[in-house]
Amino acid sequence: MFANLASSQGLAGQPDFLYLRGTLEKRTLDLINQDRNAREYFGETRGRARPLLWDERLAAVARAHSEEMARNGYFSHRSADGELPAERLSAAGILWTRVGENIANCQTVTQAESIFMDEPKFERNHRWNILNPDYTRVGVGIAKASDGMLYITEDFAQLR
Repeated sequence: MFANLASSQGLAGQPDFLYLRGTLEKRTLDLINQDRNAREYFGETRGRARPLLWDERLAAVARAHSEEMARNGYFSHRSADGELPAERLSAAGILWTRVGENIANCQTVTQAESIFMDEPKFERNHRWNILNPDYTRVGVGIAKASDGMLYITEDFAQLR
């Protein structure tokens, strides 16, 4: 199921982006981990948020969701077939105990991270997902829509 969604249909004619995508996804991981380690967020993390480890399985699910949104022109945590993030991860055979998802539709990954981190402190929002010390793994998936906008999905998890 995810192999079909992760095809390059939504990215047809964009070979340069396919090359750049991995760099953008890793850059997003770096931004997330910088925020998790920043002294200015110590009050929220209590110093317990360790750098997240990259998980390619989470990234594949995130990529598939971003590509589906870009291809079909919608923006939602719910996939076209109605699945929520936890259901997508379980369907991919990922065993988790906690899961969270951030999605953005922006021009750059830096812009997306700034928007997430500008949200209110101490609330269950995108910022909370980034700073949550219970999460240990992350996968990021990015797709570029025909209008040039980036669809960014960050799937966070604590695995079993």
